[in-house]
Amino acid sequence: MKSVKPYDTIVIGIGAVGAAAAYHLARRGQRVLALEQFDLDHSMGSSYGESRIIRYAYKDSIYVDMAKQAFPMWRDLEQRSGKRLLTPSGGLDFGPADSPSLLATRDCLDAAGIAYEWLSATETARRFPQFRLDRDMAAILQPDAAILNASACVRTLAEMAEISGAMLKTTCPAIKIEPSSDSVYVETPEGGFSAGKVIVSAGPWAGKLLHTLDLNLPLTVTRQEQVFFKPARRTAFLPGTFPVFIHHREPWIYGLPDTGTGLKIAVHNLSHAIDPDDDRPTQDDTSVDTVRAWVKRFLPWGDGPIREKRECLYTMTPDEHFIIDTHPGYSNVVIGSPCSGHGFKFAILAGFLLADLAQGRAPTQERFTVRRFLG
Repeated sequence: MKSVKPYDTIVIGIGAVGAAAAYHLARRGQRVLALEQFDLDHSMGSSYGESRIIRYAYKDSIYVDMAKQAFPMWRDLEQRSGKRLLTPSGGLDFGPADSPSLLATRDCLDAAGIAYEWLSATETARRFPQFRLDRDMAAILQPDAAILNASACVRTLAEMAEISGAMLKTTCPAIKIEPSSDSVYVETPEGGFSAGKVIVSAGPWAGKLLHTLDLNLPLTVTRQEQVFFKPARRTAFLPGTFPVFIHHREPWIYGLPDTGTGLKIAVHNLSHAIDPDDDRPTQDDTSVDTVRAWVKRFLPWGDGPIREKRECLYTMTPDEHFIIDTHPGYSNVVIGSPCSGHGFKFAILAGFLLADLAQGRAPTQERFTVRRFLG
């Protein structure tokens, strides 16, 4: 016999997005149960670590608009919790001066009325002598970009959700989801739980869970490697001195200042597909070699011993846009997969949108629908 305890919403996955959804729903007075298969703030998925980029500089206006909403939400969470989550750094996007993505980013900032400076390679070197850009390059300096402490964000969202009345269960995976016409039953090792709605925000495991609900989405899980350098001139790479940056080229390289664990440099989406439940083999050094060569050429002061290497899982959609929608066959199953390697900054907003969907308040943005993958 199924053990049933009614909730308004069950959230599956307490990474950044799931924690944010639980937080928003609990603050609205909803009865929330959030389930996590690992410990809170674990390193197995996509929401762990000291630093993620938050920025307005995007080549797509939809994400510029979302950043306008996300920034004040993070600051509000800081105020409510008393925790520091954002560290100002400024942001530098650079590449060939005629790079289509760089020009599109500049156009989006112009259209949104967001302040920035367009710098030549010489001007960039004068402002940031850490960089050695090619002569034909240009850069966008956007002063509002910042660093989010990812782990602190997850822990704070979870804590504030609990303070608002949510029930959180860790090391408690969802084994089975059974939707019916007016409720959803979720089976776990600790028994079964029912609610009016369920939010699937399980990151790399979302595809497997949704497959059991007859929904096969093209979600590809990839294992990415982040490299942390110990530069000889550490003071040149601290927040306030060194900006977060993105190099517009293939493969894209991004980096963040040393927040205590080293200068963080990584290749965006240079990896291969994996099963998140399989033993993860030691990754080859392709991305590390790529990063090392890049640092020697463009960031020579940063070239030093590798202090640490970490993995981060991306859950990619073919178009690299998010999924924030309801299941096409079960209106009480809400799907949140704002990922593809650039979703953390929007997690607090994505959780808000998922909470709206769970309460039947708002349709999803057209770009983020499930049906775009269903023909």
